[in-house]
Order: sequence, then C-alpha cells, then structure tokens
Amino acid sequence: MKKITVKSPANIAFIKYWGQTKLNLYIPRNNNISMTLSNCQTITTIVRDPKLKEDIIEIQKGDKYSPLLKDTHKGKNAYDQINRIRKMSKSKDKVHIRSKNSFPSDAGIASSASGFSALTGALLLAFDQKKIFDDKKEFSKEVRLCGSASAARSIYGGFVELKTGNSHDESYAIQIGDEKHWDLVDIVAIVSQEKKKTSTSQGHAAVDSSPYYKMRLIEMQPRIKTTREAIRKKNIRKLGAATEEDTISLHIVMMTSKPPAYYWEPGTIAVMKSVIDCREQEGLQSYFSIDAGANVHVICEKKDAKEIEKKLKKIPLVKSTIYNEPCEGTHEITKHLF
Repeated sequence: MKKITVKSPANIAFIKYWGQTKLNLYIPRNNNISMTLSNCQTITTIVRDPKLKEDIIEIQKGDKYSPLLKDTHKGKNAYDQINRIRKMSKSKDKVHIRSKNSFPSDAGIASSASGFSALTGALLLAFDQKKIFDDKKEFSKEVRLCGSASAARSIYGGFVELKTGNSHDESYAIQIGDEKHWDLVDIVAIVSQEKKKTSTSQGHAAVDSSPYYKMRLIEMQPRIKTTREAIRKKNIRKLGAATEEDTISLHIVMMTSKPPAYYWEPGTIAVMKSVIDCREQEGLQSYFSIDAGANVHVICEKKDAKEIEKKLKKIPLVKSTIYNEPCEGTHEITKHLF
C-alpha cells in the first residue's frame, strides 16, 4: 500500500481574524494576512487501506503516538474532513494517519493551521485529488472547510492573504509574496507550553458579545491595506506598527467577550515590554504579535534577528525560543512517519 506524507507550516498572522460569517463554511469575517513559519511544522503520513474497518488518526505526544478521539473538537473536524474528501473520490477505503508537530500544540502557535493543512493535503493525494492539491486556490478552500480558516493560509509559501466572502467560492487564499520575497524573521518567545484554557473555537463563538467587536471590523480595514502594502514594499516599520495594533485590538475583543478569554501570562507582558524597549531605546526594529495564547511572536528583519533573539533569551520568564523564516507552503515529502 502506498504511503503519502505531507509537510505543512504553521503561520503567524499580522492581521488576524476572530469570528466567522458562516459557521459551517468557516469563512472569516475579515481578510487576514500571515507569514509561514519554517520551524513550526506538521508532518502527516497517510495510508489508504481497504482492509481497515475504521479510520485511525494518531497524534504524537512525547515519544508515543496516541489516538485522536472523535468526541473532541479537533477530532470531529479531522474525521469529518476524512469523510468529506473520501466522498469526493467515491471511495469507501479507510485510512491510517499519523501526525507530529515540531512545536507545542494548543499554545497559540497555530498548530491547527499546520495540522489541518497537512491533513487535508495528505487526504487529497491519498484519494486521487491531486488536481485540487496542485490548484492552490481550490486547495485553500478545501483546507478552510476542515474547521480552521487560518490553515488555508499555510498552503502557500511566504506571505499570504485569506479573503472573507459571502460564499464558499469567495473565500480563498492568495499569495502576496513567496518565501524568498523578504528576509523577515519571526522569533517565537515560549513563555508557556500549557494548553490554553479557552480554545480558539470557543473564542470565535463568543465574539459578538464583545462591545468592541463591530468597531474592530471597521477600524481594521485601513490596517489590512497598510499591511499588504508594507509586505510588498518590505517596510518593517509600517508592518510592525500595523501588526502590534491588530494584536491589541484583537485581545481587547477577547478580554471583553462573554465569557472573557484571558490568554496573556506574566511572561507575555515581559516580552512585549522588552520588544518595545529594544525598539525605543536601542533602535532595533522588532514588533510583537500574539495569537490566541500566551506565547509571543517577535517580528524583525534577518539582519537584527540574532541580537533580538539573544535579548529574548535573557528574559527570566522565557523558557525557549523558536527561530522562523518564511518557508515553503504545504508540500509532499518522501520521508514517512511509519
């Protein structure tokens, strides 16, 4: 039986989305823009086996692989994606899947993005849908349906924008610049490896209860344009300012939703302050971005990255760092997990 293995990166969103227009289609309420992360990757191996009686998904936890349970949110989305793509191919074959991450899961480093883009890519290839896999626009739409719209941004390399829309066909990813476009670096300062208390899906569900959410959707529109142009023109100051503004805007909505979602830890604040100090006191152009978690992404240009990472490692509450450059999007590899 043929094994297929797909590798896919996580991504850091400079412009983030929170909330969806059509829950069953997972369409984000606003355009969002990100960069792929070279050292935050998911590898997924799949075998299509007509002798299997049921689908098997195993996720690496430590040194072992454990079954992904169907009654969990991620489990339901993953098994639903298997069934949907299997139906496209008119097959009845079951699959055995193994998946592992190179970074902490559920800690605000977009593990769903890398995980679901890798899963969808592996499924498309296993069920003879290579035409869709090779068509990035169509591929991104299929990935979005897995339940993680941010995963649709991982299929391209480099700098990517995911469009909102009123229908399935209107919401898809486009590439602003490939992985060689700009020597930008994202250093993830790990301050917590604990699973976050409020999941991303729970946060999306509560978004309309924030009194600031509607204003965010309005005030962010010029910021989306600024971010897109800053990437095209490689302007770190404009990109960084827009990225920090969007992070604060997002977390205000999170903290004022009902129930509120508080993701920051003391280490989060310490890193934010350090980044600002580096910029204001030493002239190092570094900027923070924080997803739904405690860990902080520090954005800078490659020429300043070593010095900035050195400073981050000196912060007592920083446990470790992950250095990332823009990288290739979802792609097939030959080294299998089993």
